[in-house]
Amino acid sequence: MTQPAAKQPPRRESMERIAHANDQLRVYGESVRHFFRSQQRSTMASPMFNLPGRLILGSYCYYEQLPALLAELERMTSAHAAGQGMRRIGARPNAIHLHSLMLGYFNGREQAILRGTARPDDAEEIAHVVEFWETAARASRADAQRLPDEAGWTMPSLAAEEAEALAGQLRGIEDQEARRKLRRMMATLELYTFILNGEARVGVFHHGPYRLANGDMLVVKELTGFRDNYYPWQRSLAPLPVDGVVRARRYRGLEARIVLMGSLTTEPRDEEQAIIAERVFALEGGKLRPLQAAESVALAAQAAEAQMKLYGIMMEWDERYRVEYGAELYGNLLRIFAEPCGRQAEFGAQVRKRFRDSVARHAEDLVSGAEPPLILQHIAKTEGPIYTPIHG
Repeated sequence: MTQPAAKQPPRRESMERIAHANDQLRVYGESVRHFFRSQQRSTMASPMFNLPGRLILGSYCYYEQLPALLAELERMTSAHAAGQGMRRIGARPNAIHLHSLMLGYFNGREQAILRGTARPDDAEEIAHVVEFWETAARASRADAQRLPDEAGWTMPSLAAEEAEALAGQLRGIEDQEARRKLRRMMATLELYTFILNGEARVGVFHHGPYRLANGDMLVVKELTGFRDNYYPWQRSLAPLPVDGVVRARRYRGLEARIVLMGSLTTEPRDEEQAIIAERVFALEGGKLRPLQAAESVALAAQAAEAQMKLYGIMMEWDERYRVEYGAELYGNLLRIFAEPCGRQAEFGAQVRKRFRDSVARHAEDLVSGAEPPLILQHIAKTEGPIYTPIHG
């Protein structure tokens, strides 16, 4: 009688690979802990959306489907190329999309572990997810670091000379009424991206702060995704005339910090008082041009009108879809990685098809409350590692 072959111990190369991935996971988990706690992400609530359910469902979609979809994506591009493509103004994907891959995948895995429903680790598969993130993250930053936490709370997409060149295009605004109009326009457009993404800030990305030669500081704020058409609820809207807007600001006497998902905090908090020069640009086809005053008024008016339509559409969603739309949100974040290759429609269709399986598997328990969002309290209260190490 033939005896079954004895299980072979993992090779040294495999063990080293998993150990390295676990080190990356620990560092990333610390960044997640800081991000969630400083911004109180674990207690998010909304009268319109089931935010915890959305997060868990989107995370399960990544946990169950991301490895196969990454393999498909890597037939179009590499992790290094994806990261290199982020080193320009208005880039999509950007660091929000990249860090969301890790956040979604490991939140889904940890939620399943906490519930006792996790599948056995495929250590090589999980290590590959981490390696994709690390390679792209280092390639995306001018300092080759991975996270703002380890680099003085900075997110440098631009090289020093590029930041100086951009700063040279900025100008002071002495007219206080003009400044108020600019602030109102940016607030209107930011709220539009927030509602468009179902109360998610994935369309708002800061990078920098860049220390300029004279000691001033440059911060770039990007509002993107105005003309995405992946979301079903967006298709009844007239598209905005630009892909996004970019506001570049030159500060003096201000301390700025940028955290994991491109959020900006400043000291003092009223950053407007420290601005000495700025400019708003329209983003079209990956290129910038100055946004004219009359154009900005029309753009803000159209965004405000679209925003009201979106509220009307979303008010009609039933309780199930207030969870299920998380698959669309997370799907769009992933789909954008194929955008630089011009294959976002094809890849987006594959993402949506695969995510349907996870939606069918998990939505009912999340809608009914049978599955609580254990990962949120875990992140909020756990003092040890946020994410369980990979088991080889």
